[in-house]
Amino acid sequence: MEKNKNISIGATYGVLIGLLYVIVLFARWTFSSNFIVFGSIAFFGYILVLGFLFFEAYQRRKLEPRRVIDLKNLFQTLFISVLIFELIYGIYNYLHLTVIDPDVVNRMKAGMEQMFDKMPEGQISAKQREDSLKQFDEMKKATETWSDSKKLFDFYFNQWFFAFVIALIMRKEDSRH
Repeated sequence: MEKNKNISIGATYGVLIGLLYVIVLFARWTFSSNFIVFGSIAFFGYILVLGFLFFEAYQRRKLEPRRVIDLKNLFQTLFISVLIFELIYGIYNYLHLTVIDPDVVNRMKAGMEQMFDKMPEGQISAKQREDSLKQFDEMKKATETWSDSKKLFDFYFNQWFFAFVIALIMRKEDSRH
């Protein structure tokens, strides 16, 4: 019975968070040439995801008698959720950057060039400028394939780590033992 609760709640919240994050990603990529707005939306999106993971943990704990839930069951629920919303995130990002708006990285590069042009003379060297702009070319190459598996693993690991920390914070042990 516990496993069914973990799966159903994890899947439900995974889809919900994934769909909300798609909206955030759409906004983020729409404002890709303005780095302040882009960064603010990215930060807001991350806080939104963490908030929903806390809410999910709270809701999962509420289903238990006396609201007592162990770390294993709570983390299992969050793990399923992270797995699903990260899959939705990955698919949407790939589709957005390759099909919906493949020019995003070029707009980001142009925005960075404009930012460099507005800087006072000597604040950034020609080499630093060139290196910074070269990163966009590498980013463009990375968006043309599914993903660099190491970077993808690192990102997923970070999400699962936060899910584990949230499970540690939100778990409630049975005090009668």
